[in-house]
Amino acid sequence: MATAPTVSEADVILPPPTALNPIPELSAALRLDNQEQLIELLQRNPTPAAPFGGADFRQLLIFGSSSLRTLLLRQVLNDPHKRRSKEKQTKKNWDNVNTYQYPKSLQGSIAGTRLLEQTSLASSPSFSVATGLDGAAEVSFKDQEDDEFQHVDVLTYFVRPWDIGQTQAVTRKIHSWKKKVHHRIVYIPQPTALVMQILQDLGLAAAPNVSIASLQLDLFPIETDVYSLEYELAVKDDLVEKTPSTMITTCARALLKLQDITGKIPRIQSIGTTSEKVLDRFLNQSVDEYLSSPERDQDEEASTPLPNSHIAMLFIDRKIDMVTPMLTPLTYEGLLDEVVGIETGFIQVDVNTINPEDDVEKEDKKKSTNPFGPVSKKAEVVSLGVHAGDSLYAEVRDQHVEKFGSFLQNQALALRESHANFTNKGTKKDLQEIHQFVKQIPVFTQNLRSLTNHIHLAELIKAESEQVSFREQWQTERSMIEGEVCSDIMEEWICSRYPPWKVLRMLCLQSLCTGGLKSNRYDAFRSLIVESYGYEFLMMLHELEKSGLIRRKENFFIDSNSSSFASLRKSLILINAEVDTVEPDDVSYVSSGYAPLTVRLVQSAVQGWSKKKDIVEQLPGRILDIQQCHPPLDMNSTLKTQNPPVTTDSLGSYAKAARTETSKPVLFVVFLGGVTFMEIAALRFLSKRPSFPFTIIVITTKIINGSTLLQSLG
Repeated sequence: MATAPTVSEADVILPPPTALNPIPELSAALRLDNQEQLIELLQRNPTPAAPFGGADFRQLLIFGSSSLRTLLLRQVLNDPHKRRSKEKQTKKNWDNVNTYQYPKSLQGSIAGTRLLEQTSLASSPSFSVATGLDGAAEVSFKDQEDDEFQHVDVLTYFVRPWDIGQTQAVTRKIHSWKKKVHHRIVYIPQPTALVMQILQDLGLAAAPNVSIASLQLDLFPIETDVYSLEYELAVKDDLVEKTPSTMITTCARALLKLQDITGKIPRIQSIGTTSEKVLDRFLNQSVDEYLSSPERDQDEEASTPLPNSHIAMLFIDRKIDMVTPMLTPLTYEGLLDEVVGIETGFIQVDVNTINPEDDVEKEDKKKSTNPFGPVSKKAEVVSLGVHAGDSLYAEVRDQHVEKFGSFLQNQALALRESHANFTNKGTKKDLQEIHQFVKQIPVFTQNLRSLTNHIHLAELIKAESEQVSFREQWQTERSMIEGEVCSDIMEEWICSRYPPWKVLRMLCLQSLCTGGLKSNRYDAFRSLIVESYGYEFLMMLHELEKSGLIRRKENFFIDSNSSSFASLRKSLILINAEVDTVEPDDVSYVSSGYAPLTVRLVQSAVQGWSKKKDIVEQLPGRILDIQQCHPPLDMNSTLKTQNPPVTTDSLGSYAKAARTETSKPVLFVVFLGGVTFMEIAALRFLSKRPSFPFTIIVITTKIINGSTLLQSLG
């Protein structure tokens, strides 16, 4: 098991601000705070008889989901941008999917990790676990008296409070466990009243062998310009349950933590109803913090607006633009997420995908003397980081599919030429040149590994994007967003058993772009889906109707909202068919001609809303533009001090006043309900443009695509 030393605040050396890392202290402070909280909890022995802080115990870590395990052990416990490997592991830059690096202080206390399998853990003490100990292959444990459990003193469960199924699975696990052991349930970020009531009703809240803890991990720096709350059910809370109170509280608390690091953010805009609720809670909590502060001045005069600074913030509801997630991205990172799946900056792939067998190994297998043929080796799944810690990935991730193939090829030629120039026997080298080349060997080796990985991943993506079905899907998507009805091809896909989540995405896209589906046509689609994919999708269709992603409309019914997207498409110029995808000059390159609606709204906010009344009238909810005050005021009081509620001074003017000779001001764009890699790429493109007045940092409840969004509704 490799070790990763902890980092103290005094050891942190901040890099200078850059376009991709405009506020270095933000990511550093959040990483350090999150890591310290997690390590402190894991070091603490929760058993009542243990001395405070005693670490002489063994614990098994059980996670509510695979993504939560990746988040805590690969993102929080270690900075993935500063990966540490064993010296002997020089031929690879990935890890076994079940291998994690722990600090020395935890080296002897962690027995391994498990995933909380709700179906298996609900049964008897005999259960099956999908993943084995760190570094081990998949195993199935059938007896609690197994050697691995002999010396485990504590079972530590990491669960999410908004996923009630995880809490229920934990309670069944505790009741079925016969061996004497202490159960520690850790809620991230904190337990809700509902889960505490469940634990109390089942007699676990006061049980002597059960302890309940919380980790206030609200905001995770996935990249230095992308921060996520990792709140998976934000859209379901907002659109299906209609009670997004937990999300609103979590978001407001996370943004207050951000503001504690960056300083007060004077200018804040919000677009949409949920954005307004988060802004309201954010301002109210600011007032509560101020009133409870012992350092506040009791005789402070009336509130005055904060002066402009180098930071502004913009809230955007996901439900304002549900079209963009349903579309297929055409950037490298977006397609990698669609084809492989990116989870908190990591992908899990078969090792043969990024490290395929060479011709010699294949020939040896063919010549195998085994009379039963070559022995088939079980595929090894590995975890590979895809983030800005890999400089090549940072350069290629936002490129269009038509460009990144040739870009990687040019990188390979450049590396080859660099190596050939030095090894050319006809050119003599002096000692200084040799010394300089030797110093560059580690960098050269790392670049070669990274290039090899991404060439193989690009081949995987190219194979997918060059299929006839992929091109047909893209063309159908374009037809739908231009207002066409594509019922025939939808029926053909369903009958040919096209991947179900892609079918549902297209069905939602058709409904969103045309204001709904004719009732008789939708009934026909529903019957075909049930026949082709099974009755379990009947409930999914019900959730899509409930959320408004699919709407029925009768033939005689004229819906006043049916042309909303069509009007916005024209007003915001969402279609740009002439965009250059290789050397783009517009954000619409991310999908070969479609500009994400949310990104166009960011551009509109910067330009100012005073001349865009036609756009404002078509958006759900109202647009708020406030200037925070000191002492802070709640929402109602703040709006009363501002007239009109939406100021005529644009964010662009604000940025112009705050800009310095060396840097742009920063705009936090907060997506409530998730953001796609397509939108992140478009915002990065804007941020790099000299004409755009801000450097953008994205904050989101979760990074999503159309499939993961729909799956979260189930």
